[in-house]
Amino acid sequence: MIKIILVEDHQIVRKSLQALLKQHVDLEVVEAVGGANAVLELLKNGTKADLVLTDVSMPDMDGIQMISEIHLINPQIHVVMLSILEDEKYAAKSFVAGARAYLSKDVDETELLFALRQVVNGKRYLSSELSIGVLERFNHQLTNMPEKGMPRLALSEREQLVLALIANGMTNQEIAEQVFLSRRTVEGIRQALIDRTGAKNSAALIRYAVLNGYVS
Repeated sequence: MIKIILVEDHQIVRKSLQALLKQHVDLEVVEAVGGANAVLELLKNGTKADLVLTDVSMPDMDGIQMISEIHLINPQIHVVMLSILEDEKYAAKSFVAGARAYLSKDVDETELLFALRQVVNGKRYLSSELSIGVLERFNHQLTNMPEKGMPRLALSEREQLVLALIANGMTNQEIAEQVFLSRRTVEGIRQALIDRTGAKNSAALIRYAVLNGYVS
């Protein structure tokens, strides 16, 4: 039996999820609460659960912050995020904080149940729509990435310096101040490097520089 604490500040959504989960004999909603503070209080008072199913956005505490608070009380509890926020950055932050799964609220019942069971079995899970989005973006980056092993360009000392600073994430203005050039000159060098390497943009230029050994 998978024991679940459900955390959802919208009462209608909370009751709907609770009713859905109760239909399955291997799942038990031990508590359903409206906020982070309530679930933390339950855990401090000894409520036993295998996982917490929660939203990212809540009125009393950010759901991602709540993950850390839960694990301070009981590091064995799995946290599954179920959120309307489909931006990859929220999923990434959740996993870094210790979440075991991140699901969009658009998932169907089958995927939700699959994710919960996977998590309890020690796996991590990212909802299918978000996974496809990540793969599509990665594929786009690969498609626009200059090929490794292209002939090395003969860069001047100044071009190599500017390229290294670009790779360090510096803006044109920051580079200009660093190397005592005008911002316009730096912009010209950046564009010339993009044109010479065949890169589509500055991000692709940095990948080219790393792949071809211009920067480490």
